[in-house]
Amino acid sequence: MAVIDLFNSGDKKKRLSHIKNLILIAAADGEIDKNEISLISGIAARVGLSTNELDEILRSPKSISFSPPKEFKEKIEQLYDMVLLMMIDGKIHTNEVALCKIFAMKLGFKHDIIEKIVLSIVQMIEKGQTPEKVKADLEKEYA
Repeated sequence: MAVIDLFNSGDKKKRLSHIKNLILIAAADGEIDKNEISLISGIAARVGLSTNELDEILRSPKSISFSPPKEFKEKIEQLYDMVLLMMIDGKIHTNEVALCKIFAMKLGFKHDIIEKIVLSIVQMIEKGQTPEKVKADLEKEYA
């Protein structure tokens, strides 16, 4: 296997893992609605996954192992996507919040800032800030 294949393989695992995590958050309230599926599909396309790969994750999420990114910027991006997803249907369910916080810990965020960072993302999204501004502000404050 060439070095580039190893890089792509690890990168692909992170992308698959992220989409799986989003699916789990979407399902945490007992149902996955069309807005959640639409957002997950858009994120999957943004990270370079095909429709077939998304369908495979939806069919068999347990086949994908958790693979967190190493870069802080990617961690912020994934956490942002998770919080946005939990808000997209207009109802923030306690199970979604709890799972989002668990994933934040697994992503490597310190336990004592998780509540604050998730709340910050919610507030910035509610104020209509652009995703780029939210991520840049979080990176400045928490990196």
